[in-house]
Amino acid sequence: MNPRPTPLGAALTVGGAVLVLWGMLVRPDIHPAWAVALGIVSVAAWVLRVGAAMRGWRRTTLVLTLLGVATGALAAAGTEGASVVPAAVCVSLLLSDDELPITLGAAAALVALGLVAAGAVVAPVPVLSLAALLGAIVLGFLGGYSRRQLRRSQQREALLAQQELAAREEASRVAIARDLHDVLAHTLGGLAIQLDAVDALLEAGDAASARTRVVAARDLAGAGLAEARRAVAALRMPSARADEPDVPPAELQASLDDLVAAHRSLGGEATVAVSGEPSTLTAVEGEAIQRALQEALSNARRHAPGAPVSVRLDWGAGRVTLTVSNPLTQDPAGPGRAGYGLIGMEERFTALPRGGSVASGARDGVFTVAAELIR
Repeated sequence: MNPRPTPLGAALTVGGAVLVLWGMLVRPDIHPAWAVALGIVSVAAWVLRVGAAMRGWRRTTLVLTLLGVATGALAAAGTEGASVVPAAVCVSLLLSDDELPITLGAAAALVALGLVAAGAVVAPVPVLSLAALLGAIVLGFLGGYSRRQLRRSQQREALLAQQELAAREEASRVAIARDLHDVLAHTLGGLAIQLDAVDALLEAGDAASARTRVVAARDLAGAGLAEARRAVAALRMPSARADEPDVPPAELQASLDDLVAAHRSLGGEATVAVSGEPSTLTAVEGEAIQRALQEALSNARRHAPGAPVSVRLDWGAGRVTLTVSNPLTQDPAGPGRAGYGLIGMEERFTALPRGGSVASGARDGVFTVAAELIR
């Protein structure tokens, strides 16, 4: 929508109208009466259209603008070019209004050129003067068209800004969902396993072992709560993640060993193998590897409880690959593949600065997840 004229713009229009009237009326004896009359009508239409536009009267504004074009162009030669000012301004206003078809403004400009030439036949002027009058109409056309394109460009920029904001908000929601899933799936899944074990031990009368399980569950809940707080803090200040220190190989390996130890404490079996020459990763890359192992172990406990899990971390040339595999005890196409864990893992690796990928699937009775990042 085009902005309505401001009080300052209206005042400038009135000032310009006064100057045009002065140019026509200062020596009325040298101007034909018909030309002066048409010139006054064009100036009045020019001023009145501003008031109509300020009130939002679209149809009245359009009629007054067209009237200003027609009368000002026809009287241009007879008023020695004074009335060409409101005509050219009205042509420019028609072209700059992007709510009107551009063909209307172009047609008005062509009609104005014809009326200027017709007025010059009735009130002859030198050829150079006629060319100047026609040029004023053309300049009005070009100025209006340029303003129209500028407004269109501003509208496109505003739309792109809105789309970019919506994309950032969507990315933020996805990040929140992904991090919450990672924390809850690991912590709550582990708690469910521990509590099931406590229930079984209590039924068997083994209170000492049950207490050990309760302590382990409490530790797991505490760790999960601390991790949830860290995730929430990172989401509240996303720019802080870029300032986090790099993760040295020993620190990354320690965090992976903790996840494997937690898996074993929940009754799972796991073997770990590392190959290649470890190197330092960024905080985002290290978190991606850690989250991938966390999700893979959670899936193994959920869909293949008690099955041995093989974890392998390969440090290659320009790549780091984490491979987690376990024998199938349930249909891999079920909840594990349709859930959000692997989807979130894929999103996390794809969004890495240098890129990455995640592949998962079953083959020969073994389900494998391979997450690879590019360094």
